[in-house]
Amino acid sequence: MHLLRVIDRALPIAAGVSIAIAAWSGEALAFDEAAQIQLGQSEYMAHCASCHGAEAHGDGPVAAVLEKKPPDLTQIASRYSGQFPTGTIQEIIDGRNMINPHGDRDMPIWGDRYFQTAAERSQSVPHDVDAQALALGRVTALVKFLESIQAQ
Repeated sequence: MHLLRVIDRALPIAAGVSIAIAAWSGEALAFDEAAQIQLGQSEYMAHCASCHGAEAHGDGPVAAVLEKKPPDLTQIASRYSGQFPTGTIQEIIDGRNMINPHGDRDMPIWGDRYFQTAAERSQSVPHDVDAQALALGRVTALVKFLESIQAQ
């Protein structure tokens, strides 16, 4: 019986805390998304801009020597009826789960590269670091950035 009284007293407090967390989490999510976009922009500039260009129009300095011209990444949503295809773009960037029946793909498989880097770095820290989660986080941030630069 004593436990039931404790629970009864705790429920109003827990409800209040839940409301406060819900109100705060909206701001946290907005900050989190802004932080992801900023990280994604850094990833883009470090790994994508050489082919796709600083403004993502497919005109990077390496584009001229490529057999296939890189696409304009600001037009992704327009190629998908105005909707940004988050899952599809994530799979294209990650590349590890894609089966290409038409031979090699032109773009590097960033999922493998990010995973290798994360696995190497995880060896040097004393914590249990999930290299898979780190690689996915980088890809997710890059996708968020690409979604943020879509032409209107």
